[in-house]
Amino acid sequence: MEIVRYVFLVFHLFGFAAIMGGLFFQLRGKDPVTGSYMVSSTVVQLVTGAGLIWTRISLDLPVDTAKMWVKLGLDVLIAATAVTGMRNKQPWAFYGVGTFTAAAAVVAVAWT
Repeated sequence: MEIVRYVFLVFHLFGFAAIMGGLFFQLRGKDPVTGSYMVSSTVVQLVTGAGLIWTRISLDLPVDTAKMWVKLGLDVLIAATAVTGMRNKQPWAFYGVGTFTAAAAVVAVAWT
């Protein structure tokens, strides 16, 4: 089960890297837009985040439920903003996805 937890963790980090890497790549252009990669990466984030919680509970490891609820809320907010941005091609959504993703990273690392 520990291996499954690490697989979820690696793919969770891949989802984060895909969102932020794509965001930084698109910042080079004149008109950054939210792409389908952001939506699929947020789905990866949601699924692997749930998998990480499940494996921690299965292994009797501590889970900070308040932190997980905040992370889930941010992930749902990222997904909703990414879908809205992909449909409407609004620049605010592009920057919103980046801001919320950075906030989720700060919560994941700094919340102890």
